[in-house]
Amino acid sequence: MPDVSVASDKIEYLFKCLEKYNGSTGFLVLFFVMLIFVAVYADDRVKRIFVPLSVVMVLTVYNPLFPLLLTKITKIDSEYYRFFWITPVVVLVPYVFTKLILAIIDGKIKNKAPIIVLALLVIVMSSKSVTESGMRIAENKYKIPNELIEISKIIHADSDKEYPKAFLEFEYNMQMRQYDAKMLLTIDREDYLYAVSNEYTTEMIDSDEFPQYRLLAGLIRYQNVEPEKIVEGLKLTNTEYVVLTTGSTMIPALKEEGLTEVKKTKGHTILKLDSEEIESIELIDYSNVYKEGL
Repeated sequence: MPDVSVASDKIEYLFKCLEKYNGSTGFLVLFFVMLIFVAVYADDRVKRIFVPLSVVMVLTVYNPLFPLLLTKITKIDSEYYRFFWITPVVVLVPYVFTKLILAIIDGKIKNKAPIIVLALLVIVMSSKSVTESGMRIAENKYKIPNELIEISKIIHADSDKEYPKAFLEFEYNMQMRQYDAKMLLTIDREDYLYAVSNEYTTEMIDSDEFPQYRLLAGLIRYQNVEPEKIVEGLKLTNTEYVVLTTGSTMIPALKEEGLTEVKKTKGHTILKLDSEEIESIELIDYSNVYKEGL
């Protein structure tokens, strides 16, 4: 994860993780409150579902010392936040709120003061994101930037290949792989996660076995990589298109090496490498195997 690592943050890593991916530790506090409520008031079946696993989560995932111990076994910087999605954390809070609302509707709860307090707590926890960044409404049904959809359409319209291959910057690369199944991506997820927090050595940049390293080093990390070596990396990875933020200092350098500008969108420039060395990629058709299996 960018700007967050066990090595540098140590015992504060967990709290920085929570702030980065949950906005604050407020949801965790609410989870603990709901856990106490379930432990005291819920029936035995609900307790068996939520309490044992929640205790394990509190002692491990939400223990500030746990990342320090876990990192001695395996590198978890880029994956630890996934633990936050494990049930019952994301289930318990809405479950208890729903039960309380239904209890009020059925008249089982006469004193509404605790509910009002919890509602105010949620409002206070949410107020920062609402007042500072506003309520973000998705631009489209895919819940990705419209510009990314525009980039996809531009590349497909320009390319004579059914599966064009493109180099995109981190955020758009992550989103494009979920949106456009016919867009082949030069950089996979793991390579990008490595590039976020690691520099590339000269040996890695010069490697013809892993030419994507020089692309990440030069275009993303802005290490000192000759433009001609980047173009060579594009050819070795069979990459036809490069999409960079319009202000990138690498755009003029790549144009000097022969890449042409296809089009500009609101914030990005789409470049194309015209080369006979770029081969058309055909995906394996498994439909016959599937039909034979049936």
